[in-house]
Amino acid sequence: MKKTSILLKSLVVVSSALICSGVLAQDAETMFNENCAVCHLEPVNPRTPTKDALGRFSNSSIYYALTKGLMQAQGAPLSDEQKVQLTEYLTGREFSTDRLENLTACGEPLSAPNLSLATNWNGWANGEGSPRSQSADGTNINAQNINSLELAWGFGLEDASVSRAQPTIVDGLMIMGSASGTIYALDLETGCSHWTYPAISEVRGSVEVVYSEVLEKTLVVVAENANRITVLDALTGEKQWHADVDPNPYSRSTGSPVVSGDKIFVPVSSIEVAVAGNPAHECCTFRGNVAAYDLNFGDLLWHTYIMEEATKVGETTAGVAILAPSGAPIWDAPTIDTKRNRVYVGTGQNYTRPASATSDSIIAFNMDTGNMDWVMQTTANDAFTMACVSRTPNPNCPDAGPDVDIGASIMSTTLSNGQDILIAGTKGGIVYGLDPDASGKVLWKVTVGAGSALGGVHWGMSFVGDIAYVPVADRAFPTNKGMAPRPNLSAIDMKTGEILWTVDTPKRCQDGMQGCFDGYSSPSSATGDLVVTGALNGFYFAHDQKTGEVVWELDTNQEFPSINGVPAKGGAIDAVGAVFSGDYMVISSGYSGFSQMPGNAVLVYKLSK
Repeated sequence: MKKTSILLKSLVVVSSALICSGVLAQDAETMFNENCAVCHLEPVNPRTPTKDALGRFSNSSIYYALTKGLMQAQGAPLSDEQKVQLTEYLTGREFSTDRLENLTACGEPLSAPNLSLATNWNGWANGEGSPRSQSADGTNINAQNINSLELAWGFGLEDASVSRAQPTIVDGLMIMGSASGTIYALDLETGCSHWTYPAISEVRGSVEVVYSEVLEKTLVVVAENANRITVLDALTGEKQWHADVDPNPYSRSTGSPVVSGDKIFVPVSSIEVAVAGNPAHECCTFRGNVAAYDLNFGDLLWHTYIMEEATKVGETTAGVAILAPSGAPIWDAPTIDTKRNRVYVGTGQNYTRPASATSDSIIAFNMDTGNMDWVMQTTANDAFTMACVSRTPNPNCPDAGPDVDIGASIMSTTLSNGQDILIAGTKGGIVYGLDPDASGKVLWKVTVGAGSALGGVHWGMSFVGDIAYVPVADRAFPTNKGMAPRPNLSAIDMKTGEILWTVDTPKRCQDGMQGCFDGYSSPSSATGDLVVTGALNGFYFAHDQKTGEVVWELDTNQEFPSINGVPAKGGAIDAVGAVFSGDYMVISSGYSGFSQMPGNAVLVYKLSK
């Protein structure tokens, strides 16, 4: 599942390497050859990187996985020296703590940003209802002038093989997280630095900038991967408060936090789906949940788990306890519906059986109480862990389901005919139109792709007016329908569910390009007349909204000049989309998970005069 992707991306590399090694050897090469080669020389599943792919990861990402990340349990018996030795063997590079980054400080202090400007792109989806679009008032970029975009400046993320924290832009201030955990507040025009903040772990989602009437301060809301919510002063980067959300040791934050009024809504995902690949692990204890915090002081307002606590329901053939129900992580950014006082999320598959009725579902929570107003399940009895992709039978595999969770934010809007509607897309390649006033009753559904664990809709859709723009990944993988994979971008009339046009992802992978795949896994972003989507082949494409025709493309799988002293190179585009503000388009490139093309580039393009 793609949340697993998230969880696994940089980490699955070490995941497979170390899960395979029952006993950690002193010598890293011997450990790998004797215990791990079977997993990585000829991987059964595309989620497991080849040995060659391991070398494209950064030392720090592997070291983090062993110490604080996905593989901390497996890394616990290792000394710090052994962890460093393992990272150096896997990457073939010396582990260095010397920093290359050299930021240029801005000469003028920050003033309070205007949060009501049309040019702002604030948070993951830029507004209530999760539209992922920018109006013509908010961007000057259109189909007639997009070819005049020029690189204003590039930024290299230090010691990173992934660029996945989509920036937020408010009043010329660009704030973004990184794989290292550093949060940057940069001037959009020049790239100079106003402040940085060192989070305790990777920041994967977008931050949201809000004003607190109570504190009379502009705040930055951050979800750290360690499942910590942190609130900073937007002018100084000074921490105001933090809270650790779910005490489960496998809980993580992948989806971006969302703010409405004085409430912060935090979705909670998990890495236990990968940890379950260890046949000795008692699977599983994590259960999907959402928490709401007071923006001003960090008080917990409510915390809702979407299933009862797991209990022992049996034993595996290895004599290890099976715990259920479990799983159904939430790795999408919540969607706000102030009209109904609700917040919507999509959930993932269960980890064990019996499965719950809340997996692979759209769930409507009351914003004040956290009560689940309704649950609409798209796929029942879907259970899956990484134990199910082992080369040899793994007793922790719960009779594998299709793994077709919902990772794209639910979209909410009022159509031109006055109808209110929710739109949900699944990894199964199906898009649903739902009635928010009838417990998520299906108004229509349409198939846009073959769907699979690596197929269908992954990270996000967008809409303008009555039309939804849906990117489809469909990376080659055994499908669950027998259909041939068809990675594409589709336009859907949300009034009827009619597909207005479908355009295949342009093929740009050349023979011999390692880690290159043609598919739209990243979310789409829309302007007044364009839909821009990044592809796993390293290209960004701009499509005409009326016809789907590609009117512009950019190859990011190359090196770019960098203003911060860190070499910047693009790669696969996955999990993050383009951001538009005035004359600027900001894009991120590089995604080393799933044996895809690594990269560490954040690129700021501007219309030429």
